[in-house]
Amino acid sequence: MEQLDLFKQNLPRKARSCDHFDIDNKVRNIQNAIKKRYIQPNGFNEYVWLVFDIDRPVCPDELRNDLDVPEPTLFVSNRQNRHAHVFYLLETPVHNNVDSSKKALRFASVVQTGLLNRLQADESYVGLLAKNALNPHWDVLPTYGKAYSLHELSECLTNAELTKPVRECDYGLGRNCIVFETVSRWAYKAIRQGYPDYNRFHQAVLDRTIGVNAQLSSPMDYSEYKHIAKSIASWVHGRFSQSGFSEWQSKQGTKGGIKSGKVRLAKSADKRSQARMMIADGRTQKDIALALNVHRNTVANWVKNDNAQ
Repeated sequence: MEQLDLFKQNLPRKARSCDHFDIDNKVRNIQNAIKKRYIQPNGFNEYVWLVFDIDRPVCPDELRNDLDVPEPTLFVSNRQNRHAHVFYLLETPVHNNVDSSKKALRFASVVQTGLLNRLQADESYVGLLAKNALNPHWDVLPTYGKAYSLHELSECLTNAELTKPVRECDYGLGRNCIVFETVSRWAYKAIRQGYPDYNRFHQAVLDRTIGVNAQLSSPMDYSEYKHIAKSIASWVHGRFSQSGFSEWQSKQGTKGGIKSGKVRLAKSADKRSQARMMIADGRTQKDIALALNVHRNTVANWVKNDNAQ
């Protein structure tokens, strides 16, 4: 079956897997993981599959004829109660690293939430473990197995569903967006409070991540949010140095007269340099303004002037 080949080819090299959630749930090499009833279909910081848990008797015909959603790549059913996991394979995986496109992650979150509502799927399902289509314990029902772009998946959704703010998508990928954006904004400012070594800064970012995650209606577990914290800590610590921010303040912070004016110009030039670096790394003007403690119009003018040169 073509769908099973797609599934096997698009699994991570290592995956959490188990036959029983409370007994043997652990990370295994994929050769051993595919022998279990449940498997983690996505990597720890990459989303290749959108998976939905439908906790009622359902069949593919209901999706085709009644719910107006795209044909699933995989439809994996419990033969006892006919509950199912519905899988959509993404043509282009969505990543959740600091260097990744946050616009793509937000869009994926909105599409995922829209499909969740259309499918009337379980909002509490976190998507970490799914029914393993390669295990004979489940039925894999025929569907038109293919990979989708996010735009193809979005075509069944209304404009209202596609313009929801991230906070209204407190589910699945939306949780990653909320935690990532909230902790990143904090980290840009926190790094300037003494410039700690990486280990101390990483622990501080992890602590903040734990706090933000705990406020979600369906918090992520540690295996999910620890990668967000590590990604933020590595990126911010590697790019924001004391020489980039506080060196001018500590070494040239003299007040008054011409010298004070030179200090202000030096600080402005330094922030502009930092802004160029952040723009090159794909950061938004809003994030840059928050990190550098300047107005968004200032950042916009820097970008405009740099482009004019």
